[in-house]
Order: sequence, then C-alpha cells, then structure tokens
Amino acid sequence: MRAGYPLCYPFQQGYPLSYVYDNEGWDGYPDVTDRGDLGASGPALRVVYICPSMVCAGIEQWLMALIRFSRPGRLQSLRCITCLSEMIDPRMAARMGVPIEVGGCESVRRAAAECDVLVACGPADLGEWIADCRPKLCLFVAHGEGDWTRSVLEGCANVIDHVVAVSRRAKQRVCHDVPCTVIPNGIDAAHIACSRSRAQVRRELGLAVEDFVLGYVGRFSPEKNPAALIEAASRLPPRFKALMLGWGPLEDDLRGLAESLAPGRVKFVAATSYLGDYYHAMDAFCLPSVEEGNALALLEAMMCQRPVLATSVGAAPEMIVDGVNGVLIDGTPASIQAAAERLAAYPAWAQGIATEAKAWADESAHARRMAADYEQLLHALWLGKFGATG
Repeated sequence: MRAGYPLCYPFQQGYPLSYVYDNEGWDGYPDVTDRGDLGASGPALRVVYICPSMVCAGIEQWLMALIRFSRPGRLQSLRCITCLSEMIDPRMAARMGVPIEVGGCESVRRAAAECDVLVACGPADLGEWIADCRPKLCLFVAHGEGDWTRSVLEGCANVIDHVVAVSRRAKQRVCHDVPCTVIPNGIDAAHIACSRSRAQVRRELGLAVEDFVLGYVGRFSPEKNPAALIEAASRLPPRFKALMLGWGPLEDDLRGLAESLAPGRVKFVAATSYLGDYYHAMDAFCLPSVEEGNALALLEAMMCQRPVLATSVGAAPEMIVDGVNGVLIDGTPASIQAAAERLAAYPAWAQGIATEAKAWADESAHARRMAADYEQLLHALWLGKFGATG
C-alpha cells in the first residue's frame, strides 16, 4: 500500500489452491449475461471492493472467492476497503488476497478516483460519500432479500450503475425497480477441504457411530433461526445429535437452550478452515433461516454430499427440488424433526438426495463460474457506458 493510507492488512501468499472445474454456467437464469469469449474484449478493469466488515462470514467468503477466481487479465483487484474497524478479524484479512484498507468517506472517495469499477455491498452512506465524485462504474451486490438490504441499496442508489442480486428472489424483492442481473454465489472448494476422517472427527466430538447428526454452519443470529435446530433435536430420540458450527450474538443463548432442552446432545464448534471435516461428520445439514440471500453453507453442504434441509427462502427453492436433491422445510422445530426422522428411516433415499445434491453443486456452485459471470458483466457494462475506446 502507498504511504499515507489508513490502517491496512497485507494479504497472505500461499493459500491452498482451489479445485477448478470447467462449468458452463447456471442453467435457468436467463438474466445472467452470456459470457461468450471472455478473452476477446478490452484490458483488465481495475476494481476496488467495499465490504462493511472483515470477519469470517458469508459476504467475506463470497468476496474472497470472487477475488481468487477472477482472472488478472480481466479484473485487476486493487484492494478492499472495510468501514467497520471493530469488525475485523486479522486472520480473515490476511487470507483475502488483496490489501485491506480500514477507512470511511475519504478512503472511498480516493478509491472512486483511482479505480475503474467500485464493487460495494454497503454502507448506505456510500450515496452521500461519493455523490460528487462517482467512480467510472459502480456495482452494488444485493446479498439479502430483506428490508436491511433494501435500505442499504436505497442509500447507494444515486451512485450505482447496476445491481447484482445473488438470487431471483432477491431481485424480485429488493432490486425489482433498478437495473439488475442475477449472478448466484459460488464457493471455493478449498474452504471445505478435509484433514481428518469422518470417524476421527466424530470420536473427537464424542459422537457415536450410531448417532444421527444434524448439522448447522453459519452465524448464530436471529435471521438464521439456529434455535429451531436445537429444539428439534430435543424432540427426537436420544441418538439424534446436533452439531452447531459458527459464532455470533446468540451463542450464549443457544448454549443455554441446549443445556436446558438437550443436555449433552448439542456440540458447539468454532472453525474457519477444513470445514469439510465437520460437514462429513454430519448425517444431514439443516439451514432453518427465516431470511437469506444465497447461503454459502448450503452450497458447501451439497458439495460435501450431505442431505440438506432448508427453508424456502433466498436461493434455496431455486436450487432444491424437494425430495430429489434436498428437503424443503418451513423452519419450525416440528418440520425439522419430521424431515430428520424420514432421512434416518430411509437411508437409501437420504443417500440418493445427497448424491443428487453433489451432482448439482459440482455443475453449478463453483466460484469459477461466479467469477466468470462477474467478469463478463463488468466488461459488458463498461462497453455499454464508454464504448470500445473507453
């Protein structure tokens, strides 16, 4: 970073290479730009990203995968600006792949003058900060389908050229009145690498061979509804256990609930690497969210060949064919209980669902496909705004 910049984190070299698959894109999304020949038009666009926080959460994982799989000859990632100094995990910052600048209005204004493209998912102040110094091209990414995402979008609307929604539902609910393209999220397979066998992980967690383990991965926050999984476990026979992988403001409450309703049957784990160890220790993955965008944990579980249970929010109903490659639930403890009992009672069916889930994820859920879509969209927007000589 240049002298005079605010607090910065260097990025760490040598992060494990991801698996690369030759995907052809996401079938059924007519509003995703046809990529065509990505190498045929124009030099690399210089991109600065704005990510409100820098912690181990979904948006940060999305951004890290996008940066890693974007080709330098198409998108040159300069740096990432994060605006919340109290929401920074140095380990995450070191893995991002670009320098991390901690700053607010002045940092963003400087970036707007230096870059070709500003890619942001907030903050809502962006529209005020750069109203008089807009970047050449500004892209907003709508990661959610609720009121909060809409309010942030409205705050940025005066400086945005285009919006990316991570699901059709997010487009319909949040971005229906602005120029918008749907680009579903993709994941970096390195994030779900394994270092131990299923049997070893389960032994270390105190789980028996005969236990049926329902897993959760994500933030412990109200919109994710993790308490429903603990309540469901308490209603099930003793061999059903819950594995809660994550962190967040509800952690203490969830631990108390587990001790009250299902003592000894709920395991809590905090992990940021080799998540495949824990996915493979599960017999089924459950995401009982009341609101989502395009949950990376759901994609990860499917790629790890786990049967998935998910509420019909965000991108889940766009990915899951109920009873074929997953099970759609309503998010209540009773619905989780019933689905878990069916999976345990019909293991061949559960295995079939898991196999179909992995096949779908291998075809559609890799970050390479996502990055290629962003490359093509940004170059198409640039060409439309400035022409071939812009």
